[in-house]
Amino acid sequence: MLRPALDLVLSALEQIQETSNRTPHASREALALLFTDPRLAESPEGVNQLEPLQVRVAGCMKCPHLVRSRTQTVFGVGNPNAELMFVGEAPGADEDARGEPFVGRAGQLLTRIIETMGFARSDVYIANVLKCRPDMPAGAPGNRAPTPIEMETCLPYLREQIEIIRPKVLVALGAVAVEGLLGTRGTMREMRGRWHSFNETPLMITYHPAYLLRNQAPSEKRKVWEDMLQVLERLDAPITEKQRNYFL
Repeated sequence: MLRPALDLVLSALEQIQETSNRTPHASREALALLFTDPRLAESPEGVNQLEPLQVRVAGCMKCPHLVRSRTQTVFGVGNPNAELMFVGEAPGADEDARGEPFVGRAGQLLTRIIETMGFARSDVYIANVLKCRPDMPAGAPGNRAPTPIEMETCLPYLREQIEIIRPKVLVALGAVAVEGLLGTRGTMREMRGRWHSFNETPLMITYHPAYLLRNQAPSEKRKVWEDMLQVLERLDAPITEKQRNYFL
């Protein structure tokens, strides 16, 4: 089981090195998976169901332009048995460098939201629709949104993650994540704060943390928190009076 997956990843890394001026990298987590004891990989009790999928993602070559530009894939992080799962759009520069989703300024705000809900970051699961950072012209600042074709190509990986984790509630962060999950375009003003469904899993739509970094209005921050209160209620989690009156 492990040997073919390892060969696939090594072959993919060799192709990246041959077709790009960049040296391929892999996160520590991905390397740890690659060198897992084969006896454990063959044992249902000894290996997490997400690990074989993460190895496949690490060697993915479906979008050659993203393969050439990425530092590494960004699979996901958190509790594989989480009741709550957050889904963003795509890795940015910080995430591409670290191999972990939501580690920049927006990620720090997301972590604060999670902790204010009464969870640790390690209690939930965090992933993106796209597992590679969307490529940017050389020297261009910032990040770009993934295209519909890129999201359609990568979405099967996210579907598998959700099927394995089986969260009780999904939270889509921003309009691009909503488009990737539901194939729906709309304004956040219309979509957020209401329950939707992704393959029968309750889905709450809210603003991306990056939006709150750009728009510091207390009213916008409160909207996100009201969405998270609905999530806590759906999870049957206890809510304190302090939490009900909280502003981000």
